[in-house]
Amino acid sequence: MSDTTELSLSTSLDGPVPLPKGFEFAGIHAGIKRSRKDLGLIRCTSRAGANAAGVFTRNPVRAACVDRCAELLPASGVRAVLVNSGNANAMTGAAGVAVNLAMAAAAAAALEAKPEAILTSSTGVIGVPLDPEKIAAAMPSLSAELGEDPRGFARAILTTDTLTKVAHAELQLRDAEGQPQVVRLFGVAKGSGMIHPNMATTLGFVCTDAAVEPELLRELLRDATEPTFNAITVDGDTSTNDTVLALASGEAGVAIESEPDRASFSAALEAVLRSLAEQVARDGEGATRLLEVHVSGAPDAAIAKAIARGCCRSSLFKCSVFAGEVAGWGRLGAAAGQAALEAGFLELDLAAIEIDAQRIPLVRGGAAIGAAGPAGAADEGIDLGELARRLREPTVRWDVRVGEGPGSFTALGCDFSYDYVRINADEALQVTVNAQGQVGRNVTLASYTPILKHQLLVDGLSYVRRFTGLRAMVHLSGSAARKPMLLASVARDLELMLSAELRVLVVVPDLEVLAGLRRDFADGAYHLAQVPHDPERIGARLDRGQACVLVQTRPDPGELVALAVRLGVAKLLSLADDQGLRDTGGLVSELTPDQALVGLDRGRFSTEADENLAFARHAARQGLGALHLIDGRMPHALVAELFTEQGIGTLITRQIR
Repeated sequence: MSDTTELSLSTSLDGPVPLPKGFEFAGIHAGIKRSRKDLGLIRCTSRAGANAAGVFTRNPVRAACVDRCAELLPASGVRAVLVNSGNANAMTGAAGVAVNLAMAAAAAAALEAKPEAILTSSTGVIGVPLDPEKIAAAMPSLSAELGEDPRGFARAILTTDTLTKVAHAELQLRDAEGQPQVVRLFGVAKGSGMIHPNMATTLGFVCTDAAVEPELLRELLRDATEPTFNAITVDGDTSTNDTVLALASGEAGVAIESEPDRASFSAALEAVLRSLAEQVARDGEGATRLLEVHVSGAPDAAIAKAIARGCCRSSLFKCSVFAGEVAGWGRLGAAAGQAALEAGFLELDLAAIEIDAQRIPLVRGGAAIGAAGPAGAADEGIDLGELARRLREPTVRWDVRVGEGPGSFTALGCDFSYDYVRINADEALQVTVNAQGQVGRNVTLASYTPILKHQLLVDGLSYVRRFTGLRAMVHLSGSAARKPMLLASVARDLELMLSAELRVLVVVPDLEVLAGLRRDFADGAYHLAQVPHDPERIGARLDRGQACVLVQTRPDPGELVALAVRLGVAKLLSLADDQGLRDTGGLVSELTPDQALVGLDRGRFSTEADENLAFARHAARQGLGALHLIDGRMPHALVAELFTEQGIGTLITRQIR
């Protein structure tokens, strides 16, 4: 019997996570990758094991783990899910099938279970042999790590992702005696590229302590997947390993049987999957914005879905979303027409098309409002400045009406940025497998394509020379300091700065972040020297070419700016969890100190990172040459700012350009 308690949903891993009863998690580095966690385990601790169901890629080119799980599920008595990252074990022939079976056998032996009670999943590079001995050797350590903290598992399944993706929900249902009980769901996913689902996408795992029969669990999972994971597309490519698994331990003492309970549980499952799907789409390779396209007025839901996903898949439209400044309604209209054609909706009438961007009407009757283009729209009262501001927001929604039918669907995607091509073209050439079978990347110049190599050599080297001998201060806070993958990208950026012979002082919030940076520097030629807050000693070390680190538990922006001024720092770069400073027109890219002070005094600027305002005020008042406020949530933001003419974020500079 359902209770009226409202569903509670969260995506945070900060503090204690309310996990469903009957599950443990672990994640370690097993040597599949050269570094980083690459082997994860979910174990069901209930006596009878978990009921389980799954949805899988419909791509006929499938990995062995997908075929095996599809054959086993739905089922009862599932004891664990073993997941490796870094190697997809796909298109590896009979050897890949044998390796997948060996994975299940190794986990079964460690957990004292039958191999058929172990589900397996893999993700990573396609076509590279996977060494089962690494997994077998790692199982004792992996089993020993099992516990109620899911963070290790969430990190172990990542590949090109920039962050972990989790969602957990609680609802209250009544047990057989009519007593209220808390039912919990916990979902974790990975995914960044090769995302265009057909019954599933990337990897996703949902655990619940409700009791759900396997066949019902499969039905509920399929229904919840359709408007969530099957609504997203990043690049139009369906992976070989796409899998979403659901496991139910029954430890909450609540059986999902009645229609009210089924409806409540189904809503919670869909909410968890929707949150994970949005996180996957938002973290698309090189993405800067989450894209939502809602189609209505179609003859049925299937055609609405085809049109919405076709719009999110359109490369031209996705590029216009990245540009942000331009309302790409023309590209969206063309994409909608193409998708309608492919879906067999030949009756689509141009005169019926209506398009809104961020709730602002742009197209009615198949034509731009007011005139043949956006310029004429101003006559109808559309604020083009406000439109441009909204199109630069982190989430951009477009609404397309194609007729008067009952069908509607909302698809999720992301923009196409310069980084998408870089990640999927040049970095694809960098994948290497060493003699030990470990997957890694060769990031030397020799691994790049000839065109990019030429561009780097001719344009890049002459540009970099201007930085030789200059002093820079880098302040880390928020995600750039706390998320391992982002901290690693900061380390790589710092190495490049040092290679260009900049004199760098890094300010970190604690010794843990310093240790993380040092680990990421371990394979390089540079050493990070911790220094006291003493300008003379810091300056002497910088002059000797040493990379210096200052640990400031509660950094005072005024003191850091004063230190930068005393050191003669050319630029202070502050990485925080915001793009920079915004006003009513959106992100402010550049300010003089006077403009910054006047705007701050008048309350013109807003930011989600409070330190940005303090840094801006002190930099303007104390005479700092340049301050750049950068979004530290974007990988390699430091180099993107420093080694490009235009840069990113908000620059406060005394230089006339």
